[in-house]
Amino acid sequence: MKNLLFLLFIFSASFIQSQTKASIKLDSLLQISKTQEDVSLISTLNEISWEFKNSNIDSALFYARKSIDISKRIDNKKAIASSYNSLANCFDGLGVLDSAQIYHQKSLDIKLQIGHVVGAADSYNNLGIVYDLKGDFQKALENYFKALKIYESQEVEFGKVPMVLGNIGIVYKKQKEYDKVLNYYKRALKIYEDNNYDFGIVVTKGNIGSVLLNVKEFENSIKYSNEAKELYAQMGYNRYVPYMINNIAIAKDSLKDYKQSQLLYKEAIALFRKDQNLYELTYAQIGLAKSYAKEHKFKEASNGVKNALKIIKEKGFKEFEIDAYKLLASVEEQLGDYKQAYYYFEKYAIGKDSLFEENKTKTIFELETKYETEKKEKEILLQRADLAEKELSLSKKNIQILGLGVLAVILILLGYLFYNQQKIKNKQLQKENELKDALVKIETQNHLQEQRLRISRDLHDNIGAQLTFIISSIDNLKYGFKITNDKLNSKLVGISQFTKDTIYELRDTIWAMNKSEITFEDLKARITNFIDKANTTSINTVFEFTCEANIDTEKTFTSVEGMNIYRIIQEAVNNALKYAEASKISMDITKADGNIKIQISDNGKGFDENEIEYGNGINNMKKRAQDIGAEIVIKSSKNRGTSIVLNFKN
Repeated sequence: MKNLLFLLFIFSASFIQSQTKASIKLDSLLQISKTQEDVSLISTLNEISWEFKNSNIDSALFYARKSIDISKRIDNKKAIASSYNSLANCFDGLGVLDSAQIYHQKSLDIKLQIGHVVGAADSYNNLGIVYDLKGDFQKALENYFKALKIYESQEVEFGKVPMVLGNIGIVYKKQKEYDKVLNYYKRALKIYEDNNYDFGIVVTKGNIGSVLLNVKEFENSIKYSNEAKELYAQMGYNRYVPYMINNIAIAKDSLKDYKQSQLLYKEAIALFRKDQNLYELTYAQIGLAKSYAKEHKFKEASNGVKNALKIIKEKGFKEFEIDAYKLLASVEEQLGDYKQAYYYFEKYAIGKDSLFEENKTKTIFELETKYETEKKEKEILLQRADLAEKELSLSKKNIQILGLGVLAVILILLGYLFYNQQKIKNKQLQKENELKDALVKIETQNHLQEQRLRISRDLHDNIGAQLTFIISSIDNLKYGFKITNDKLNSKLVGISQFTKDTIYELRDTIWAMNKSEITFEDLKARITNFIDKANTTSINTVFEFTCEANIDTEKTFTSVEGMNIYRIIQEAVNNALKYAEASKISMDITKADGNIKIQISDNGKGFDENEIEYGNGINNMKKRAQDIGAEIVIKSSKNRGTSIVLNFKN
């Protein structure tokens, strides 16, 4: 719902001339600038700045400032005014409206001082645009009508009068006076057609297409906007293509083609962001948010309009601010946040009252009447020369401050780059040290594994063989000699059994030493063998062993952890066999809260925990649990049996 394409005509005489030479290549202008001096060079630099404004705003700023420096060096006031105008145009394109206003005002002051009447009208028109963008419609029309009176009373290029007519139409469009809008647009269009000025015709028709959105002629609006979009692209004015895309998006949205509308809004937003056109960017963001809201995508709508509101507040786009508050109030209500909805509605009401109050609207219409009755008057207010000098001095100081600021930014950037490089080096050194530590750790582990294997082989080959020899010798004594002494025979049997138990213990130790890691499946098999053996040797006691299926069989323990868990289970079962006089011993392995729980319980006689002192067996179990970071809990009561629970973090 915008007419801002008339802004193409806001710039001074150099811009009007550049429209008749749109095909001139930038490299040609740059080549020409190398052979020129003084005033002619300034004119070329300003033209280069304008050409870059549509493609590279940083370059446009560079050449505008270079033009100002040369103008001040030769002390040519007309050239200084023209250069200020170029710099203001750059800020205008960036949406930095306060800076644009300052430099347009500087240009106007100098033109009034030297009596450059038509140039002053150009500056009035430019200031009108800035005030329009800032939402100050009264001051916008004041400046437009001053410009129009001068243009109509002077012999000027034909494009200036329709330019300001179009800008006046824009203001009335924002006041929803569409009849007045079409009147001013048609006056402008007739002038362009009489002079066969194709570019002006295209722009004006594009704006008419925009007005058709307001009178709900959406299909016609799409037609006009599409034609304008194609022609802008053909003429190389790509900066203005997204204006038309945004108009088409509005029309599609109004026709309830939300999917296509949202795609077009996003395309326009991307192009406005690329061009750093913050004013139109925020307008398109609000349009996209409204489309989301119509589809009940309230969260996306809220995020979109809040992003737009940040830019609106920063840049002072007042007319969009009340639109954003109104939309946010509605969206937050739909999201159920009534406190925020009320807050934004209050903001909307205050903004609307301040922007569209009745006396302001009345003043705007009075200005038009005043213009119609006084349009032939040629009075232009001249400002004092000393004010211009003071502002020029202030400009020099601002440039010095800006230079210091740029230097500070460069120093900060260099410092950051140095810090970042040092940080990267430190990270590399840290990674190298970590790698070295890992290699040392691996080497140590390999060495320890070799030692464990060597010791286990020695235990098996030497100690194991010797223990086996002892058993064999005892058996030979028993069967080789007829021993009638029962006491001696019992002693030999005890020694043989003890030796066999020692061999079993030795095998368990070798089993653990031969592995750097023990899987849960290995440990389970070892426990099963132990339980089977105990079940076979114990006539009066029944053993039960259960293990939940949800325990990961590939779970691994270190050899120390696996051996300590196994020894704790052995000790618990042996204690139950020796002291509990139990008829049943149960062992259950479960998993809960990510921990492995091993419980050994019996139905024996139990004991009073307050009346006994723990022996070496129980203390050893506690020490083993502590060594592997596990928790062991022992509960017992007389005639109710004993329960030993080992909790091990998975």
